[in-house]
Amino acid sequence: MFAILQFELRQRFTSISTYVYFLMFFALAMLWMAAAGGAFSGAVVSFGGKVSINAPVSVSQTITFLGYMGIVIVAAMMGRGVQQDAEHNIWHFFYTAPLKKYQYLGGRFLGAYLTLLAIFSSIGLGAWLGCYLPGIEANRLGPIIPGAYFLPYFFSIMPNFLVFGALFFMLGAVFKRMLPVYISSVVLLIGYMIAKSLGKDLDDRTLAALIDAFGSSAISRVTEYWSIAEKNHRLVPLQGLYLANRLIWLAIGACIFAIGYWRFSFTAINTSGKQKKTANEEVSSAPAQLVRAIPNFASRSLFQLFIKQSWLNLKETVKNVYFIVILLTGVLFMFAMSDNVGKMFGTTTYPVTYAVLQLLGGSFGLFILIITTFYAGELVWRERDARISQLLDALPVPNWLPLLSKLFALISLQAILLFIVMLCGMLIQLFQGFTHLQAGLYLKDLFIVHLPEYALVAVLAISLQVVINHKYAAHFAMILYYIAGIALPALGFEHPMFLYGTIPNVVYSDMNGYGHFLAKVYWFQFFWSGAAILLITLSMLLWVRGTTSDWRGRLRLASLNVTGATRLSILAGFVIFLGAGGILFYNLNILNHYQNSYDKQLDSAQYEKLYKQYETRLQPRIIDVNMNVDIYPERRSASIKGSYQLVNRGDAPIEEVFVNENDDANIINMQFDRASSQEIRDKRGFYSYKLRPALQPGEKMTLNFELGYAPKGILGLGGDSHVIGNGTFFNSGLMPQIGYQPGFELSDEKERSKHGLPARERMADRDDPKGLANNYISNDADWISFDATVSTSADQIAIAPGKLDKEWTENGRRYFHYTLDKPILNFYAFQSARYVVKRDKWQDVAIEIDYNKGHEYDLDRMIKGVQASLAYYTANFGPYQHKLVRIVEFPRYANFAQAFPNSIPYSESIGFIAKVDDKNPKDLDYPFYVTAHEVAHQWWAHQVVSGNTKGATVLSETLAQYSALMVMKQMYGDAKMRRFLRYELDGYLFGRSQERKKELPLARNENQPYIHYQKGSLVMYELQDQIGEDKVNAALRDVIAQYANKGAPYPNSRALVDALRKVTPQDRLYLIDDLFESITLFENRALSATAKAAAGGQYEVKLKISANKLKAGELGEEKEVALKDWIDIGVDDKDGKPLLRDRKYIDRKEMEFIMLVKGEPAKAGIDPDNKLIDHKPDDNLVKVDMQ
Repeated sequence: MFAILQFELRQRFTSISTYVYFLMFFALAMLWMAAAGGAFSGAVVSFGGKVSINAPVSVSQTITFLGYMGIVIVAAMMGRGVQQDAEHNIWHFFYTAPLKKYQYLGGRFLGAYLTLLAIFSSIGLGAWLGCYLPGIEANRLGPIIPGAYFLPYFFSIMPNFLVFGALFFMLGAVFKRMLPVYISSVVLLIGYMIAKSLGKDLDDRTLAALIDAFGSSAISRVTEYWSIAEKNHRLVPLQGLYLANRLIWLAIGACIFAIGYWRFSFTAINTSGKQKKTANEEVSSAPAQLVRAIPNFASRSLFQLFIKQSWLNLKETVKNVYFIVILLTGVLFMFAMSDNVGKMFGTTTYPVTYAVLQLLGGSFGLFILIITTFYAGELVWRERDARISQLLDALPVPNWLPLLSKLFALISLQAILLFIVMLCGMLIQLFQGFTHLQAGLYLKDLFIVHLPEYALVAVLAISLQVVINHKYAAHFAMILYYIAGIALPALGFEHPMFLYGTIPNVVYSDMNGYGHFLAKVYWFQFFWSGAAILLITLSMLLWVRGTTSDWRGRLRLASLNVTGATRLSILAGFVIFLGAGGILFYNLNILNHYQNSYDKQLDSAQYEKLYKQYETRLQPRIIDVNMNVDIYPERRSASIKGSYQLVNRGDAPIEEVFVNENDDANIINMQFDRASSQEIRDKRGFYSYKLRPALQPGEKMTLNFELGYAPKGILGLGGDSHVIGNGTFFNSGLMPQIGYQPGFELSDEKERSKHGLPARERMADRDDPKGLANNYISNDADWISFDATVSTSADQIAIAPGKLDKEWTENGRRYFHYTLDKPILNFYAFQSARYVVKRDKWQDVAIEIDYNKGHEYDLDRMIKGVQASLAYYTANFGPYQHKLVRIVEFPRYANFAQAFPNSIPYSESIGFIAKVDDKNPKDLDYPFYVTAHEVAHQWWAHQVVSGNTKGATVLSETLAQYSALMVMKQMYGDAKMRRFLRYELDGYLFGRSQERKKELPLARNENQPYIHYQKGSLVMYELQDQIGEDKVNAALRDVIAQYANKGAPYPNSRALVDALRKVTPQDRLYLIDDLFESITLFENRALSATAKAAAGGQYEVKLKISANKLKAGELGEEKEVALKDWIDIGVDDKDGKPLLRDRKYIDRKEMEFIMLVKGEPAKAGIDPDNKLIDHKPDDNLVKVDMQ
């Protein structure tokens, strides 16, 4: 065996490919670390905010991720261990040698395995040396931890290569072909994708961690809630699910190796059943009659031959058993994914066609690319592998015929796969009882939008096989191409014209279809088709015929193959490529001012450097807004004429006014009601006007302005979606803003450092007087009066906040006049679409839902949510300030709902197609919940709004979360709340693990969503559970009574904290600090539970628990604190229904409790409903052992 091993290693290490692979992964690892370390100005690679680039988790991610990308190289090297002997027809030398089977297979296997380890050791080496490259920012580096570079190899790379190597090696050894090896690698990748998909659902994460052969899902499960401090210093341990995953897959690998060892035979090359049958049959020797055939190679016959050859290539591929296997695997994958269509809170959506296409098409796309890469090699090399190439090469047919027939077959194969996607999608819809199949949308999306993109890849894959003239080197080149698609954007090369075949993503909306976005797709398809023509022409010239394979000979033959047709083809390719490219570049870069991420950062940095000096300048405040908005959906433009009434609320005259223009809207005219001169006009939209005379304290003035919004360029290829054919939605951010805007500044520490800006807090301190002088919604107004007239096309309804006072038609257009009789924030929106309107009411408040026809699924849930919310909020917080609540649907170009005064724009994708099963205990009625949250903002933000300081969002988002939770609890009970809180806990723990700067307590959060949303839900629910819902609501009523519609100085989060402190009993006051003013975590665990029958059908349950309380710092560093808390203990039955909930005073780390329950217990534990913020919530309950 050692002789074979030495021979194998010598062969491998004298091959140039081994060193090419080593250097490639070494360079990739160094570039990856350099990009993460800030060496490239436009790079966006990150391991998450404060996580060091050489932290154990970061190094593990780098090594394992790049290792996954090398799966094809693993397949190529391990699969060819024995297969290469058959390929080179030298198998009989080894099969007849005095070798044992274990010596031959063991030596080959170990040689390939050790070579792989040597190659992939380059990743760890590159990751280590990459930290010392010039340009790496010191603040992104942590201490070097040697184990971080070795353990990923011991725990991940080495076991994976053993498992995958066993599979690939034995498939190659048994079948003597590489295609089944590559097919198996695709199957592994599909399994990985299924595991990743399952991991998105809380209920399936354990299963996902076990079935992922790569082990990455298990690593994610182990580290998913690690804090920044843990990620920076803690090594990824081989324990729990990660250990179980490794043992399971090593066992599977051993079984595969054993089966392959058993199947392998030294007797002969494996032959198919058909070949065996033919070989064993007696062949008759009857004379055959000679038929004289005269081949016809005229143009018409060549075309017929092209069709026949294309069909032959396609048929041979499709009928192949390996293709059938991979196809069936792909079909199973799509059906396995079907349960995740549009899932939110574990609840599915109706399988509308666009959602099915997004799920299946997006996931299956990788599958198609892999098949395209593999079968390009099989098609180009088919004749040479069968050793009949010279026979066919001698035929008097032009080079284009074999080349284009193979290309056409490959593209046809892609079309078949897309047809399978369509068929599976329709079957999934029908199986789920959904019959609105939209066959036209399937055809357009798959065959017009996506097939050309895949065809471009097919051209490249075929061309590389021809030009490189080495099957596996061409596969390797395609891998580099796919890596470039990931790496280039991460390195700042984001422009879609950088990389061949890049087509901008297009989003389909039921409201607006593909809209204007499809034109850009067509132009890019046309642009890249020019490059494809050039590649095809090059491949025709270099097509290998005969035995000439050296570059000098191939180039000489290529020069002889140049004809008038090839010259015309080259000319056409260049004309299309340069012509379409020039038009695209002009429209995208010149007219639409294309900017990558770095350019946008640079603009923000320059804005701050140039104009921050004006931040403290006294500026007038907007007190009245009057708008005349004309929306033209058919041409995607809008004309806006507005006026602001401004007042000087300061104690000094204002001589200079600063105005900011939105990038998407052009200021056509701006006129004050007094003389003014423009002093600054910056390309970033910053203007300065000198007033003559100055605006005196208390004095008012009017600013009239006219804005134009229209697509820029002759093609209208801009990526904006403000004004569209059906579903226009834009807000006050499009309007001129007064004064310097700190919101335009860079907030990320790394980005600020990159541009030479000093570190800054994301928000001002909680009690900062300057911060409390403005609300956190806008810094140029307090409360304003509002009036708007909006016009649109005759078939649409235009909407703005307020009551509709008047509607009329003029010159074929519809006009709507909206007014508000109560002051509002300077925060409003305009919408226009072909709406159907559903109306209802609650007491004297009208309810209106403006929606897209066909989206009736959840309207009743939304109306029920509005009614329940109005009833609860008016009873507990105070009256609703308007006479209408309006929900307005908008296209899924954005995925949120947002509350404006009496109007709630609501994305079609998050509530209008939810498929909530009220009988399913796992389903959450999120259309009801989201509606309740947005209605709550009519109190929390639109009545009480915080100053622009830390903790501002507690008074809006956290209280809206609480309000919606109470409405939901009232409607659906505690059982649903238990599941909802588990999702909120997951969101908070994961969010803090991804923190980019520092985690702060809830009352001082810096507009951090995972804190004010997810943690806010947990905090407020726990508080009301401990002190009572009525007491919490009483405190909130006091907050509204004291601060509703209050201007500067605005309240901060102390207003809420102090109000809650007043109503909290003495023995629960510790909760105020724990929940609002510090970061408090628990490590609670149920150790054991036993039960025995008692009298009266009861059971005596004995429960032993462990509890620990921790305080965390800004980066997650923890310290243990004394435990003196009231915590729930509970017992559940086999269906998860509570048999007992009892609150106990916990003051020791370990305690025992004895409880009597009515009903047979199944589980018992501490904090059974996950109300507390627990590191490991899954161990709170333990199975009850019956005695």
